[in-house]
Amino acid sequence: MVFVMRSLTACVFLVAALLPLRADTVPPIPYRIDFHADRDIALLDEKDGIKGLFLKVKFTITLEENAVVPKDTTYKVIIEEDGHRVKELDVPTPTPVQELAAVLAIDNSGSMKEGGRLAQARAAAETFLSKLPGQADCGLILFDHEILPPVIPPRAERPPLLQAIAKMQPRGGTAYLDAADRAVDMLKDSPKQRRAVVLVTDGLDLSSKIEIDQVIARARKHGVTIFTIGIGEAGTLEPVNSMLVLDHSGSMKPPADDSDKVPKIKALHQAASRYVDIMAKTGRAALIPFSSEVGVAKDLSTNKNALKKDILNLEPKGETALFDAIYSAVATLDAAGPVGKRVVVAMTDGIDNSSRHRVEEVIACAREAKIPLYLLGFGKAGEFDAKTMKAMADATGGKFEHAQNEKKLFEIFENWSIHLHDDGIDEAALQKLAHETGGQYYHAKYVADLKLILEGVTKKMQVKPYEETFKSIRPVKDGTARKVSIKLVRRSGEVVSNISSGEIKAGEVTVVDKAGGYSVQGVVIAEMNYLIYLVFLVLLGGLIILPSLLKHRLSEPRSS
Repeated sequence: MVFVMRSLTACVFLVAALLPLRADTVPPIPYRIDFHADRDIALLDEKDGIKGLFLKVKFTITLEENAVVPKDTTYKVIIEEDGHRVKELDVPTPTPVQELAAVLAIDNSGSMKEGGRLAQARAAAETFLSKLPGQADCGLILFDHEILPPVIPPRAERPPLLQAIAKMQPRGGTAYLDAADRAVDMLKDSPKQRRAVVLVTDGLDLSSKIEIDQVIARARKHGVTIFTIGIGEAGTLEPVNSMLVLDHSGSMKPPADDSDKVPKIKALHQAASRYVDIMAKTGRAALIPFSSEVGVAKDLSTNKNALKKDILNLEPKGETALFDAIYSAVATLDAAGPVGKRVVVAMTDGIDNSSRHRVEEVIACAREAKIPLYLLGFGKAGEFDAKTMKAMADATGGKFEHAQNEKKLFEIFENWSIHLHDDGIDEAALQKLAHETGGQYYHAKYVADLKLILEGVTKKMQVKPYEETFKSIRPVKDGTARKVSIKLVRRSGEVVSNISSGEIKAGEVTVVDKAGGYSVQGVVIAEMNYLIYLVFLVLLGGLIILPSLLKHRLSEPRSS
């Protein structure tokens, strides 16, 4: 018994020792296949004059960096429909596209100030342009919450692009969908063989007027591929609920300082409207105006135009009841109980002289509700109680800032809206934008990775796609769903065991399997085994003769 146990132990150690060796002998996969059924399958009613149902399948295959294909190993590309092999191809030799037109779209928003992002983006963009083939056309779009000048259409000359990139200055929010759409528009009439947009952003799209599905549809219509690069951490996409507490007391009539040309109330109209413009689409806000009295807030709303209209209607009059207004905002927001972040943003140009609530009450209320106070003093130093406002902000986890003039007021409202609403990249949206247009999404978690990523994008966008057209194995428009697979198989002299049959032989191993479904329009035709039809016929015949049998049975004389 001891001998048997020792023998088993030795076998276990032998197998454990051999397993890693076997794993090391498996060659790495040298190729990458990109194929997405929802965009890479087209249905045709004929091919070369022959009628029928044909499938045109598009895919790209690239040789991985530093990959080596062993001499005794061959690779094949297999195309299957519903599990049936319809095409077998030698692995196409990856060939670069000779004619290329691209547009580089770079985020210029305020959040690009952080961590040296803008400097890294400049360097990476310069590398990208240097790696493009000399004959390739390239354009440039810089964007924040809007598209910024200069917009440079695709051209072979690089100096104008480099000059514009060198002058980038971060400001505002993010509207990368509008930028992507503009880039597609710039490329749609290009005669170049390959057209691509390279989109670099570090934030959530807060300001675009166009929807993502519209951008994707336009890109696909014009044969434009979009590559997306997200810088930094993925965002939580948590909705933000803001109460805007705005002072419209009589002291808002004059300008903030001697250099301003407009009254403080007009400056507030523009600055608070900017806050609303930059809000995320899921963000909600309500206005509480105050002077001697505190206005009643409407329901939290995503309607930006209605919010801005209410802001523009504010006129200067009365005294200042700041503490009452903030207390009311906190209580109203807490009672509404909205899902997501909650914040009170309050601005005043004066010292409170009309409130019934004390500072301590306001702080206690905000801390209990866990609502931070973002407080802004507008005008010359000493015209408002900066010390008290800062204490209130610090005690509740908020912020306090002083805007000396119209320009600074606008900047603070803009930065606060970005800070509160833009909490990171929307990876799902960037992935969708790339994958559904034939491109690829790259995550630059650390901005230092950006240069290397853009080098890779330059190579990727030059890969020529391959197309194969074949007749469907089910050439009937029967309304059913089908499945197409693009497989990479490895063939070599290695031993492959078939557990089910016990057979051991050299064979074929599938190393990559990209599959997806497609649907054919038409009427769904039910399929049924002929034996079932036979059973139905027998049952139908039985029902037909059953009345005759019953009648005959009932007419028979009964025995006494």
